[in-house]
Amino acid sequence: MPSDKADTKIPEKGYLLEDFRLFHNTDTLGTDVGVHFHDFYKVTFVKYGSGSYMIDGRIYDVTTGDIILVGRGVPHRPSFAPGNLYDRYTLYISVKMLEDFDIPECHIRDLFSSESANVIRPEMKETDSFAGVLERIDREKRSSSYASHLAARLGVIRFLIEAGRCREESALTVPLSAAEEDDMLRLLRYVNDNISKVMSVDDIAEHFKTEPSKLDEDFRTAFGCQLAEYMKNRRLTRAHEMIMDGQDPAEACYSCGYGSYKDFADSYEDKYGVPPKRPVKIEAEKDIFTDYFPE
Repeated sequence: MPSDKADTKIPEKGYLLEDFRLFHNTDTLGTDVGVHFHDFYKVTFVKYGSGSYMIDGRIYDVTTGDIILVGRGVPHRPSFAPGNLYDRYTLYISVKMLEDFDIPECHIRDLFSSESANVIRPEMKETDSFAGVLERIDREKRSSSYASHLAARLGVIRFLIEAGRCREESALTVPLSAAEEDDMLRLLRYVNDNISKVMSVDDIAEHFKTEPSKLDEDFRTAFGCQLAEYMKNRRLTRAHEMIMDGQDPAEACYSCGYGSYKDFADSYEDKYGVPPKRPVKIEAEKDIFTDYFPE
């Protein structure tokens, strides 16, 4: 009997094997995509259009000029209706590139932290400036001029710094949509808020006063993967980042909701191909990338 194990996993889209990629897409097709995640960081600048974005269980109403930040391994789903113009820039940024620009006073990766707002709404006078930075990055990326690749990389960092300042200096972070009260989104938020605790699907079902089988079925219908698989992926991604930041693997294990180091080590090696005591190096030298994922 064929196994459907592969169908239970939350889908991962795209593989980034260079520092970054920038795409500019304009269409009226809308977005027809389920919940998914990437193994890199993603930024979307909405040049024109309006819709919604589900990020890590939160739903945001987004519009022209918004900057959308999605962390590595974070489940998300854009929703833009067909028939309406959707003009956007999308940046895919490798883990290695952000690590290269880490300094003690500032970790650029923190901009994508789950504790921070995922959507920034610059003042109208600033939106042209953000668009201009992206256009310059695009030109430098295509150019063969002296140090053009370095200029493009610095442009990406400049964009992120300006976005961070905009969020820090302004109250114009985008509030959650009223759809936050949806039962499945409430469940997702509960899981994410408690991912550091040792808890099972049975424990979560008891909290929500429902049967584990029904909870898992509803979760899979809403998000395309089993709840246990989702929790496993989030825990491993978080633990991996902690280890890459220099934390002891055992501390990372127990800080991410694992009750057994052996279970953690086996799952970690299965996902990353190396035991947790060996940091995973992200390749960024090859100029290879899969086709843009339409979102």
